[in-house]
Amino acid sequence: MDKIEVILVNIKPIIINARKRINIPSWEIEDYLQEGMIIAIQIYNSCLIKTQKEDFNFYVYFKVRYSHFLIDTYRKTMAEKRKWDSLDYIPISNDFELTDKTQTIEENVIYNALYMNIKNFLTAEEMRTFNALKNGEKVDRNKKFRLKQKIIKYIKLNW
Repeated sequence: MDKIEVILVNIKPIIINARKRINIPSWEIEDYLQEGMIIAIQIYNSCLIKTQKEDFNFYVYFKVRYSHFLIDTYRKTMAEKRKWDSLDYIPISNDFELTDKTQTIEENVIYNALYMNIKNFLTAEEMRTFNALKNGEKVDRNKKFRLKQKIIKYIKLNW
């Protein structure tokens, strides 16, 4: 057997132990072995060119480099998972207003009149809930439902 083939056979237990310590959810055992062999060949080729030292321990160097590779890969996959698990929208800041520049003057007048009327008939607690909803904050769904029903009832009766 060639020297590289002996090395590839001897690194298999190192790869299996690294797999036990650093488990990447989407990887099978073949993925670990393949990546380990790629790293071993890269190290072997770079060591032939750079070092001819007798005190160089290939297996210790491989173990450290392979462990760091697995840690980096694990972090990368978790970052990608967080990216896919994140919200599809950007949260709205506190500067958000229901009126915008695309509304016509009539729509702004109606909005302001309705807002003033709503402000007058809501209690202080309901007004805090309304402002929280307007600013895009999280609100208890029961409070939100009761507030919505009260405003709809008011609009049906008075508008």
